[in-house]
Parts: sequence; structure tokens; C-alpha cells
Amino acid sequence: MASVNPWYLCFLHMRKIIFILFLMPVLAKAQFNIHELGRKQIYFGITLGANVSDYKIIKKPYVPENDSIKSFSSKVGAGFNLGIISNWQFHRNFDLRFIPTLSFAERKIEYAVKQKRQSVVMIPQSVSSIYLDFPLLLRFKSEPIKDFRLYALAGIRFDVDLASNSSVRDKLLLKVKKYDIAAEYGVGIMIYFPYFIMSPEFKMSHGIIDINSPTNNYMYSRVIDKLYSRTFTFSLHLEG
Repeated sequence: MASVNPWYLCFLHMRKIIFILFLMPVLAKAQFNIHELGRKQIYFGITLGANVSDYKIIKKPYVPENDSIKSFSSKVGAGFNLGIISNWQFHRNFDLRFIPTLSFAERKIEYAVKQKRQSVVMIPQSVSSIYLDFPLLLRFKSEPIKDFRLYALAGIRFDVDLASNSSVRDKLLLKVKKYDIAAEYGVGIMIYFPYFIMSPEFKMSHGIIDINSPTNNYMYSRVIDKLYSRTFTFSLHLEG
């Protein structure tokens, strides 16, 4: 049976020892940073997200029987978000968050339109928006569970639609106002890493003001009384 070189065994164990000695201060630093991040009062970050949006539609109480539009419904559209996070931890379990965001969204309304020969054709109307969002949110965080914290948040958001079509002259176009205000609420998980916090987050928003820009003589506007925005967003926050 071949003998094993003792110097070779010593070399193998020495590499393990050196690796452990090198890793120990790194792990110690990681734990230190986790606790330090939790104590920082003000910190910043970035957020990336994907969204799906639609409208809550309130139909006009009276529409002439001979109107060519027989029915309509809201359809979801997809978009994405990019924003900057400012976070003020004013209490161990509470944060005030301001997250200016550039959001791209698309919403659709599908109309059932009667043609000359009494046939009904489904006609979609899309509204593409580029928003500057300004949400102000209050966040409640649980106590740490190892390197995790759960949280819930709620607040108000002011939106400016840079692609608003309210001033466009088109008799067939559904029009929406440039400004919107929405209530937001959601949940997420804070995951502590050595030098940053990563937070997956789910959030809902509901518009609280009517954004319909009606023109009674316009085909796709005269059947709608009020229009409210609705959005579901999944975001990934990186903060530190």
C-alpha cells in the first residue's frame, strides 16, 4: 500500500486553516454591517420593478339606445419602473420613504362597437403613459429574524403623466388627465447582506381622483362617467 506524504497532508490542512482565518474577519465584518445598516437613520438606494395596470371604469348612468358602443371593459397592460429611494428610519420599527420613480405603463379598454349591418366588432383603445411618480410611504418593520425583516407599508402617491393625451384633438381617442393621485399599500421582505439591503416588494395602488378627460362628442369618451387608475407592482429595492 502506498504511503501518504505527510508534507502533502500538512499542505492540505494548512490551506483550509488559511482559508478559515481569512474568512473569519469577513464574516465578522458582515455581521457588523448588518447591525450597522439596521441602525442608520438615513440611507438611499435604487428600485427596479415591473407593473401591470388597468382602469376602474364607472359607466354613465344614461347612454342613448342608438349609441354605436354597446359595451366596454378594461384590460391589463404591462410596464416597468425605475426609481431612487430615500429612507428615514425615525424609529426602530418605522421608516418614512420617498421614492421618485419613472414609470412606463399601458392600459387598455376594449369596446364592443355596432357596425352598419348590426354586427358587433371588438375595438381596443390603448393608453400609453410615462409617469413621474412621487410616493410618500410609511413603513412598519418587524423585529429581525436572523438576517430578515418583514414589513408592511402604506401611503399616498402623486403622478404626472408626461405622455398625457388630454390636449390631443381626436374624436376617436380615449383621453386621460395629466395628473393623478393614488393610495398605495404593500408588503415586502428586507434581506440583509454585508454591504446592502435587498427588498422584494409587492404593492397595489388605487387612484382616488377621476382621470377621465371627457369630451361628450367623442366616440369613446361619451359612454364613460369616471375613470380611476389601478396598478400592481413588483419591485426589487437595493439600499445601503
